[in-house]
Amino acid sequence: MIHVTGTKGKGSTCALTESILRSYEGKRKLKTGLYTSPHLMEVRERIRIDGAPISKELFAKYFFEIWDRLDSTGDKSKPGYFRFLTVLAFHVFKQEKVDVAILEVGVGGAYDSTNIIKNPVVCGIAALGIDHVSVLGSTLGEIAWNKGGIFKNNVPAFTSPQPTEGLDVLKSRATELGASLQVIPTVPEDIKDVKVGLAGKHQVSNAALATALCRTWIEKVLGERIEGAGFFPNAFLKGLESARWPGRGQILVCKDKPKITWFFDGAHTAESIHVCADWFKDASNANTHGSVKKVLVFNCTGPRDGDALLGPLAKIQSEVKFDQAVFTPAITFASNTYKGDLVNNNAALDLELTTQKTLAKCWVKQVDLAGRPEGEVETKTTVLPSIEHTVNWIDDFVKSETAQGADQIQVLVTGSLHLVGGVQSVLGCDVV
Repeated sequence: MIHVTGTKGKGSTCALTESILRSYEGKRKLKTGLYTSPHLMEVRERIRIDGAPISKELFAKYFFEIWDRLDSTGDKSKPGYFRFLTVLAFHVFKQEKVDVAILEVGVGGAYDSTNIIKNPVVCGIAALGIDHVSVLGSTLGEIAWNKGGIFKNNVPAFTSPQPTEGLDVLKSRATELGASLQVIPTVPEDIKDVKVGLAGKHQVSNAALATALCRTWIEKVLGERIEGAGFFPNAFLKGLESARWPGRGQILVCKDKPKITWFFDGAHTAESIHVCADWFKDASNANTHGSVKKVLVFNCTGPRDGDALLGPLAKIQSEVKFDQAVFTPAITFASNTYKGDLVNNNAALDLELTTQKTLAKCWVKQVDLAGRPEGEVETKTTVLPSIEHTVNWIDDFVKSETAQGADQIQVLVTGSLHLVGGVQSVLGCDVV
């Protein structure tokens, strides 16, 4: 098993790692298992075999095998949602006889249910940042202590470059737990010219970490030597280039509505929103066709700081010029119902709408602080009660007087993976 944690990029690192190992052709083709969270549209996305979500039939089959086994113990209590899915993932990987399983930590590391594994082959830590403070702590050092809890005795570990406060704690944790920790350069020599299939300049750092994890796994498990820096197997190149991770730096045009270009990024921390803003600025320019109008669709969950998350987007307003910002709770459908896979059980509608109105005010304030685009008289915002309302609003916006003469409507959807998944569900996107 390969175990990966971090605040930003852990899912991308896992996706890149899986893609490399699936592409690797040594003595035999490898069968891969990948466990990540959260999902975008359907829960089965969390458990993948050879890069594809398990089928509905397999999910149901293995789900009830675990459920019935738990029932047979006579204990009426069941593991919580994430713990149950973690057990299910292990069961799927065993039954499907995967050669390698890549596990993404849910939250933190030390106390995460994935940390039940005692002997991973290698561990990785992607970039650290401030998130889940009620669980992990409010400082980078406290968060690093928790993330470093996945280190194991005599198990090699790699980390992306980290701020000094976080790196010092990771080194201390590695010593405490008996792991060997190595910092991977952001752009090592053997990867600097490699094209990464995942969008965003930051993915180079995730790719560097993924290649280190793959090299180590191949050498330790298969006994096949991968040459040092300067030599890059074609399978590694293929794996990095062909990697896909829906909802993160994703651009989509629906065939039935070719005038709308959707930009999806599930960024939900201040650091990842900065990265999203940079990505959208570049991607928007690269994908502009004729005259364009731009819309921001935003939602953030829990007690996250709206000013901190919207600030980076407001700072690019003078360059990208969002004509409208729309705020919506993560309620999927207009009838106040949810798609079962997308339920956030912690939110009540009235409270959610109040939160969205607060976010709209934060956006106006942040745009004022950053400086309005030249000629902009007011910052336009809209609060809507569901994601379906929002998608319908976008359809109406295309026909509106504001969008008259526009050849293209660009829509950035960010702030929450729940939001990204909800929009894609309403659009009828395939589960991939």
